[in-house]
Amino acid sequence: MQHILFEIPLLSKRLSIVCILGIFLTFIGCDKNFDEINFPKTGAVTTEPDGLFTVATQRGSLTWYMYDRLQRIVANQYMQYNTLDGSGSIDHYEPSYGLFSNIWDRMYGDQTWEIAPLFYAHHAVEVSQQRENPHKEGIARIWKSFLFQRTTDLYGDIPYSEAFATSLPQFDTQESIYRDLVDQINKGKELIQTPGNFPSYDSADLLYQGNLNQWEKFANSLLLRIALRLVYVAPELTQSIINSIQDQPLIENHDDSNRLNWDPTTSNIYFRNPILVTEVFNNTRMSQTIVDFLAENNDPRLPLFVKPARTDGAYRGLANGLDPNEQSVFDQGYFDQFSRVGEAFLKDDGATYNLHFAEVSFLKAEAAMRGYLNGNPEVYYYQGIRASMKMYGVSDDQAIESYINQSQFKYDESKALEQIITQKWVSLCMNGVEAWFEKRRTGFPILAPLEYAGTINDGQFPRRLTYSDAERRLNGENLEEAISRMGGDTQQNRVWWDKN
Repeated sequence: MQHILFEIPLLSKRLSIVCILGIFLTFIGCDKNFDEINFPKTGAVTTEPDGLFTVATQRGSLTWYMYDRLQRIVANQYMQYNTLDGSGSIDHYEPSYGLFSNIWDRMYGDQTWEIAPLFYAHHAVEVSQQRENPHKEGIARIWKSFLFQRTTDLYGDIPYSEAFATSLPQFDTQESIYRDLVDQINKGKELIQTPGNFPSYDSADLLYQGNLNQWEKFANSLLLRIALRLVYVAPELTQSIINSIQDQPLIENHDDSNRLNWDPTTSNIYFRNPILVTEVFNNTRMSQTIVDFLAENNDPRLPLFVKPARTDGAYRGLANGLDPNEQSVFDQGYFDQFSRVGEAFLKDDGATYNLHFAEVSFLKAEAAMRGYLNGNPEVYYYQGIRASMKMYGVSDDQAIESYINQSQFKYDESKALEQIITQKWVSLCMNGVEAWFEKRRTGFPILAPLEYAGTINDGQFPRRLTYSDAERRLNGENLEEAISRMGGDTQQNRVWWDKN
């Protein structure tokens, strides 16, 4: 396997599309079962954007390496879905500057073949424009917006308008990024509605196989997610966005969910279910917080989310943030007392969900509760619970209704936001990133206090990741301007929309 050498994270537009596609061919050839894209046998490379878009969607859905670092080690521990035996610094709310740099570098540009999804989404838009294919361009714009929203929510101000256009891009404010994301998604929607018989991405689109109707639903649902992210900082924009999608199609069933189904046939771990791949480390344990919540509330998802402990068959989570002074006494026999990740997440053909029907239902519930969206918030709330149950494989309708009919889950206007976000937290299990954004935005769910919180961060819940060391070295002047604007570069410097 040839490695790709980029100067991270400042990839210049000067890198030719031919070289980019040549790089793509180098690694995609490692596994021919992942998709059905065919390239010329002579070695000539087409200038269609299909290969670029495939990389952008596959890597943007988090292959095992990025899942491991961003979800399993960082956000899943923050949100108490899982912990790791040994309970390291991240689990004590202390920063890991190298890890945070690693995540940044692999979003923008990379020194290995963990190729940057932002870079590939950007060039998929450019090549689609060159090929005068509005449908492909519109889809790529929508996906690029999804990726940039996640990145700015992780860090705050980031290179956006000048990213990949110059070797020393300025950092845009998060407010300006969010406002442009709305414009870009709407532009994408306009483009995919362009009349005409344009070639489709087809199998090169790993998410929707080029289905324009489903991309439109995803775009509208992504706008709803964006609108609620801004509810405490720009309510007028929240209302404007929701007004624009009030009568537009949203993700309305499981088949509409934006997800990547991983390849069960390949031996290449970069094309396999990332949660399944990381289980080989044998150091992930489900958090006591999520296990107790499921067990104490008779949740039928418990045996799907959580494996019984090897020692005695009990569902027993490991607490987050244990005192590191006590860790030396722990051994593998000790950790076998605690539950590992459940089978719902370990299927060979498992999916990574970028935005699913259950989450959209909870977004609608909150928007209706706040008076922004037409409809009954109670109906949307219950719809979200049922959708989550079905998505994870609960087939017993009576068990689902028994769960919903428990007094603590009956919709209550006086605590509706907590109910909605808490159930969203359950439905997002193992997608700690999105749950973390919602926790920062709303203050929910209420998580268990740590036994030991590190001193570097004063034991405070993290609000963002710190910037990349490579960016500091290569683009220091622009980075320092952003840091000054944000008030610092610590985990406690809040992004624009974070007011709770």
